[in-house]
Amino acid sequence: MSQVLIGARAPDFQLHDANGRTHHLADALTRGPVVLVFYKSACPTCQFTFPFIQKIFSRVGDTAGWTLWGISQDDPDETREFKQQHGIGFDLLIDEYPYAVSDSYGLEFVPAIFLIQPDGTIAVSDYGFTKAGLNQIAGFEFFTANDRVPATRPG
Repeated sequence: MSQVLIGARAPDFQLHDANGRTHHLADALTRGPVVLVFYKSACPTCQFTFPFIQKIFSRVGDTAGWTLWGISQDDPDETREFKQQHGIGFDLLIDEYPYAVSDSYGLEFVPAIFLIQPDGTIAVSDYGFTKAGLNQIAGFEFFTANDRVPATRPG
């Protein structure tokens, strides 16, 4: 199975964050688009990507018009540690083993990034680190040609 593609319907799910609060995709979509970033804390490309995602989130915050969730493939303690280590200000939800939500999205690699429109269709389906994908999520040119950041980095 390959990663869910642009134009497909996003699989609905309900997950808890590290504090036990429940988050439901269908509920979030009633408020606007949702960005999902699946990750594993031990993944070097995830460690490279998340500070950029946090910078985008810090820059646009509540004005972005979308909800941003990191989807952790780690336990609650590892998830809280990752959040603290990288200064993450958005919710990190936990997809516990055997990773049913990750599986429903067809993940082969992390990080995997999706932008889901309010109607439930996927507008961005990307994996690894890509400046182009993160620029799409940001809604503006966050990265520039001469910023000394590689265009891509495989997951």
